[in-house]
Amino acid sequence: MSSCDDDHASLLRSHAGASSPSCPSPRGSAGHQHHADVEADEATVTASPRLASGGGGVRGLLRNLERRMSARGSGPGRRQHQHYQQLDRSVAIESPPSQRQRERAAAGDDDELGDGAPPEWALLLIGCLLGLATGICVAAFNRGVHVIHEWAWAGTPNEGAAWLRLQKIADTWHRILLIPVTGGVVVGMMHGLLDIFEQLKLVKSGQRQGINFVGAIFPTIKAVQAAVTLGTGCSLGPEGPSVDIGKSCANACSEMMESNRERRIALVAAGAAAGIASGFNAAVAGCFFAIETVLRPLKAENSPPFTTAMIILASVISSTVSNVLLGARPAFIVPAYELKSAAELPLYLILGMLCGAVSVVFDRLVGWFSRFFGHIKEKFDFPIIVYPALGGLGAGIIALKYPGILYWGFTNVEEILHTGKSASAPGIWLLTQLAAAKVVATALCKGSGLVGGLYAPSLMIGAAVGAVFGGSAAYLINSALPGNAAVAQPQAYALVSCLQLTFPNAISNNVH
Repeated sequence: MSSCDDDHASLLRSHAGASSPSCPSPRGSAGHQHHADVEADEATVTASPRLASGGGGVRGLLRNLERRMSARGSGPGRRQHQHYQQLDRSVAIESPPSQRQRERAAAGDDDELGDGAPPEWALLLIGCLLGLATGICVAAFNRGVHVIHEWAWAGTPNEGAAWLRLQKIADTWHRILLIPVTGGVVVGMMHGLLDIFEQLKLVKSGQRQGINFVGAIFPTIKAVQAAVTLGTGCSLGPEGPSVDIGKSCANACSEMMESNRERRIALVAAGAAAGIASGFNAAVAGCFFAIETVLRPLKAENSPPFTTAMIILASVISSTVSNVLLGARPAFIVPAYELKSAAELPLYLILGMLCGAVSVVFDRLVGWFSRFFGHIKEKFDFPIIVYPALGGLGAGIIALKYPGILYWGFTNVEEILHTGKSASAPGIWLLTQLAAAKVVATALCKGSGLVGGLYAPSLMIGAAVGAVFGGSAAYLINSALPGNAAVAQPQAYALVSCLQLTFPNAISNNVH
């Protein structure tokens, strides 16, 4: 290497603006002119204030020099071009952090993605895979619920728990009491198994490498607990576990790649949408549920690109997989109702306020039972299997009088939304009692430690409250205004109140 090259290297290492001495060029005047151009470029960059910022200025200097060197076809210019390429690599490795990096470190921002983070378009592919995995898992979960239910309630009709009202209590009381209690005992035993795995997880937390197989056991056991809870008729719902399954799949995807907080929330939202879509066979409902409940803490400007598209893909694919594996039949059939007159709109406003009050009572009662069982645990320290068994026993005792509170799919909701011509269709007074009994039974089961969601119970409670309100309003209006008053059927109000009561409870309790 010539002495001119050594001078240029010294100039770059010192970040100074000292001029190198002139050196002869084997190509005569062209070499002197090239050397002068390089010195001019170096002096310009040396005077720039960006050079004081560290690696960013040096890299800019080297890139400028590379462009100058690449303009020369051969000779010393080509050798200097290769030399500066090597210097660029070494400076890029050894240079200190840039000003932007120092500012992010001072602000404590540790959400910057690493080199292993997937490109943005990969979120679309992840959304498809997440929808596929969630759909398969939720279908397996629903199939497990039906298998346990058919085994536990063998020999019973499939049209819902209403048939129990038509039977003699002496013939059915032992099954109504013992089956939910048995389910509670099994769930309590699995709570003990979860405690064992929790201890194992703490022991191996410092040794974790690769995929966390111990962590994957927890959502699996939770799904089995929910299947046992619902299969034995306890008063909870399957949509909460379905959402948890989707979130577990999303967390597994997040652990297998580098993700910042925004991407993790987006993945969980897609998993929740897929869980609702496959559980209810409703892709649109899954999308809205994820946006309303999961994406709320995520600011719009921080939302990763393609978040909405990922949620839609996961929801649609999960619903499609559920259709293929479980059939295309909807969760429950909704009859067609219509608004009779615009004068009814104030009635729906009153119904909304009533559903809000019932939702608050429901939420407070769930919290009260949770604290009650927590107090019993602290004071008496019974075995862990006792508390879910007490929840199942309480649900069984209530079901002796109101068997409609037992989980029997969505046939109970369909019964309320029916036109009321069947012999087993409940009247207004029975619906009032059934709504109150369902609130107490669901809060009791949830607080005792049984595993399930509040979404499906909220649907039934809302349907019952709406039917009671619609029937009462029609009776009062027809009494005050003799004649054919333009009031919709009570089932129309039941259909509206399903959503009015469901979404406040779904948001406040996150359907766990």
